[in-house]
Amino acid sequence: MTEFAGVGFLLKQINDKLSQYMNNELHPFGLTHTQAKFLRFLNDRKGMDTSQKDIEDHFGIAHSTVIGVLKRLEQKDLVAFVQDRGDRRKKLVVLLPAEEKIHAQVQIAKKRIDQQMIKGMSPQQIEALETSLRHLHENIHELMNKNK
Repeated sequence: MTEFAGVGFLLKQINDKLSQYMNNELHPFGLTHTQAKFLRFLNDRKGMDTSQKDIEDHFGIAHSTVIGVLKRLEQKDLVAFVQDRGDRRKKLVVLLPAEEKIHAQVQIAKKRIDQQMIKGMSPQQIEALETSLRHLHENIHELMNKNK
């Protein structure tokens, strides 16, 4: 029996493989996994004002990273920046019609991957996994807040 490698190691391995697979699946659309996650977030917020800061907060990533990803999406004509009418210092991010053309196909790829990840699991196992992962996320979040 091999020694347990640790939860962090396993999560890192899963994340790396998932990102690699998603990048391969998204290549025909000219997207990366990160770009697709941003587009999904924006789709989930349709009808709401979404700023660059909202994206930073949701994903917990640096301003410079968000700007870089959004600029590449802008170059692909998938998003645009517009001035916030209420706060001239703030830029809002909006989806463009070209994104709508690929959205359904990207979601099909995501669903296929999600189904593969839970293949062979019972509904109870899936629920237990989700509960455990949420708990793990909360523990890490608590740890991060203690170190601030």
